[in-house]
Parts: sequence; C-alpha cells; structure tokens
Amino acid sequence: MSLEDGATVSGIFWTLSPVVAITSSWQGRVNAQIAVTVITASIVHSVPRLIVGIWKGNYSHELIVKSKSLAVNLLTKEQIELVKRFGFYTGREVDKLKDVPYRIGVTGCPIISNVHSYAEGRIVNAMDGGDMTAFLVNIVDGGIIRGGEWMTLDYFYSAAPAEWIAEYGQKLSRSVAFSLELIHKIDYTPWTP
Repeated sequence: MSLEDGATVSGIFWTLSPVVAITSSWQGRVNAQIAVTVITASIVHSVPRLIVGIWKGNYSHELIVKSKSLAVNLLTKEQIELVKRFGFYTGREVDKLKDVPYRIGVTGCPIISNVHSYAEGRIVNAMDGGDMTAFLVNIVDGGIIRGGEWMTLDYFYSAAPAEWIAEYGQKLSRSVAFSLELIHKIDYTPWTP
C-alpha cells in the first residue's frame, strides 16, 4: 500500500462523516464552525464521549480551549446553507450566528434550532495534532430535535451550487497551506484541564 492509497482510504472517512456545526462560547462571544472530525470515543453508554477535531486556525479553537466546552449540532440536509455560513468564513470577522435561531445549552454553548440532534460536553483531555487539536469530550446533555436524515460531506459536494464548491476549494487551499506549516510541529506536553 502507498501513501496515496492511505490518503484515499482516509478520505472515505472524511466524505462519509456527518457534517456538524460545532458551537462554542467564551465570555459572551459565540461562534459556530463546520467540522467533519467527530467520532464516538466510548462504548459505555452511561459515559458518552466524543473526539472532536478542531483546526487551530479556526476562531472556535480559541473559544473551546478557553471555555473547555463545545456543542456538536448534527445538521440536516435541509440546512445546507449553514455549511456555507459556518464553514466558509471566520468568526473573527463575521457574526456567524446572527439571525440563526439558537438557545444556550447547559455548557453555555449555542444549540442551533431545527438541527437533527445535538450533544454538548466538556473537554476532559486533548491531543495536539500539529495543525489541529483532538478534544476528548464528556457529553453532559443532548437530544434529538428534528431527526430524519443528516448531511454528509459527500451530500454537500453533490447538492451545493458549483460556485460554493469553487469558493470552498479556494478556502481549502489556503487552509492546507497554513496546515503544512504546523502539521509536524506537535506539542507532546500532556494537556492539563
């Protein structure tokens, strides 16, 4: 097997993953971003945990590190416009949640209205990945709001307008350039909650 084959297999997990909006809050600032790296991290149903990967260039990363909490909002296929709103721009320059209905959850993070479901939690550990951080999240609340079919990245690519895909491709190219500078600069210092 080659590195190229490994990248192809790895890409399957990326495109078939649910598209989620990660919301965060710190000292009155709220933000939302799109993430495709959310996986279960516990087989013990009474102790639900997730691993959530957040790119260090995202404004949300700062809010999550400071608040040690986040919410995962699983988007429906009908919420495709939120992918552009939350995933194409930075929360440092745009109020991404302006005019988006939400309520504040038990962790202080926004819970977006009409999503498939949500889970909010507190960070209990983290691992530096160079250009991203993998947060281990203890789920403290959650629920199914709307249910139905959720969105995958594969669905987004097939349903989004061509101009969105082109714009996202340009953003992704800039993000990859940023990531290449950091991806091998991993801090192995244990995370302290």
